[in-house]
Amino acid sequence: MDQSDINMLAAFIESEEAALAEERQGDFYPSYHYQLAALAPRAGNGLPQDMLQRFYFHWLRVGDWKVAGLPQRDFPILVAAYQELTKLPVGYDTRQPGLSLPHLFCFGFNEHGELPSGVVTNAADLKQRTRLVEHCRKYQSFQAQREKVDKFLPYRPFARTILETARFLQHDIKGMGRILYWGMALIALLDEDTRIQMTNDLIARNWPEDRERGHVLSLLHHTAEATRPHCAADAEFDVLCEHLAQLHDTRIMTGDAVQLAQREGWHVDNIRDWNASITLYHGGEYSSEPGHPRISLDLNSWPDTPWSINLSVGNGSYVAYRDEPTSNDFQLPPIIGATLDHFPEWVKQINARLGINLVPGTGSAASAYKNRTLARQLDAWMRGK
Repeated sequence: MDQSDINMLAAFIESEEAALAEERQGDFYPSYHYQLAALAPRAGNGLPQDMLQRFYFHWLRVGDWKVAGLPQRDFPILVAAYQELTKLPVGYDTRQPGLSLPHLFCFGFNEHGELPSGVVTNAADLKQRTRLVEHCRKYQSFQAQREKVDKFLPYRPFARTILETARFLQHDIKGMGRILYWGMALIALLDEDTRIQMTNDLIARNWPEDRERGHVLSLLHHTAEATRPHCAADAEFDVLCEHLAQLHDTRIMTGDAVQLAQREGWHVDNIRDWNASITLYHGGEYSSEPGHPRISLDLNSWPDTPWSINLSVGNGSYVAYRDEPTSNDFQLPPIIGATLDHFPEWVKQINARLGINLVPGTGSAASAYKNRTLARQLDAWMRGK
C-alpha cells in the first residue's frame, strides 16, 4: 500500500469524523467508495491500529463493508470497531437501521446481547457470513431469489444462525431490509431443522396490521413452495404449506382487481395471475406534449398492488394506489376498489369537471399481458359496449 492509498483512507476517516459530529453524510465516501472498497481489506497494511479501528468504525457505519481479504490479525480490531459502533443511536446519518440484520448475523451480537450460538470468533467465519449476505442482496426481487433456489443450497449450514438472528430482531422485516430478509428466510426454509420453526414464527407473529400480515404470508407461501422440491417430504411442513396456500388464494380471490373482473364477467385466462391496463388521452389522441391530459388504470391480480390510477392534466395530478389518493390536486371525489365498476362513468365526471375529453382513440384503449381477449373486453368496457 503506497502513500496515496494511505492518504485516501485518512481522508475518508477525516470526512466521516466531521460528518458524524454534525449528523450528516460524509462528502468523501460517495465519490471514492469503489477505491475505498478495494483498499478496505488491506487497510491494516498502512494504518496504525488506532487509525485502523477508526477506519473500520466508519466503514461499517456507512454500509458498504467488504471483508473478503481481511487478515486474521486485523479481525480483533474490526470487532472492536463494531463494538464501538453498537454504542451509536440508530439513524440514517449515524448508524443505518438497515444494517441491523447483516451486522447482527455476521458478528453474532449487538448492543442488546449475543445470539444463542455465540459470537463470531475468526475472520474466516466472518467472511463466510458476509458472502451469504452479499449473495442474498445481489438479487433484484424475491421472485429472482426463488428462481435460483439451488444457488442458496450451499448456505444451509447457517440456517440455525439465520433463525436465531430473525428471532433476535423479532422478524422486523421492514426494518431489516426486505431483499436480505427473504433471501435469508429462503435458506432457513431449505433446512429441515429450521423450516417449520421459521414458518410458525411468521404465522404466529402479531403484525401491526392485517394487510402487512397478509403480504408476509403470501411471500412466505411462495418461498416455501420454492424450497419444497429441495427438501425431504415432511407431513407437518406439508400441512403448514397447505395452510399458507389457502390463505394466499383467499387474498387473491378477494382482491379488488379480481373482484372487478368477476363482477363484470370478464374472461381471464388465469384469474389468479394477470395484469392489464387502460390508457385514455384527451380527444383519444396520444401526445408527448407536457401537460397533455391522460389517465391510466392499472389492474393486477397480486393482492398487494391490485390497482392504481394516474391522471395528469397540465401541472396537476390525481394518483391513487388502492383507496387512498396520494395526490389529488383537483379535489376530485376519490374512487375506491369497491366502486371500480364505475370507472368509465368516473372518467366522464372528470371530463365534465375539468373541461377535458379523455376518451378511447381509434386503437385499443387497453392492453393485457398475453391475454388479448381480456384487452378487448376492457376496451369495450371503456366504450360502453
